[in-house]
Amino acid sequence: MNIKDLNELRGEFEEIQKRNSFMECEDDSCISEEDAREDYPDYLRAIYAEILPPQKSGIYFSRWDLKTMASLLDESFALDTRERMFKTFMQWIATPDDMLAVIGEFKKLIDMKCDMYREYAEKYPASKEIFDVKIKKADKAKKYLDKVYKEFFT
Repeated sequence: MNIKDLNELRGEFEEIQKRNSFMECEDDSCISEEDAREDYPDYLRAIYAEILPPQKSGIYFSRWDLKTMASLLDESFALDTRERMFKTFMQWIATPDDMLAVIGEFKKLIDMKCDMYREYAEKYPASKEIFDVKIKKADKAKKYLDKVYKEFFT
């Protein structure tokens, strides 16, 4: 393969990246039309960014966790990617009471998992530091949920 072929290949690759929006952008210029039309309120982005990542909240919310929480609120949806399931779960929120119910389910699940962490830390004392960090993050996540509710629903 010569240099000319490599340059053509590189150009084609860059075009593919642009078309598929794999390149990062600092403004909204690379957001697709579908993404721009999507009704996805800021509080959902905030919760998804701050609560669902385990490194931030100390808790891993599995797809089954989301499905279980939804079923406890008489909602149902198919298993899919976590992000799509989260969006689907949150779509039914229409009132502040709905949001309180969702936050309540998140807090119950967080408390349940923290209880498991405490049990593990008791059974395996060498792991206590690890679980204490997770519990501390989980407590911050619950406070963050309250903050989101206050900012967006009161």
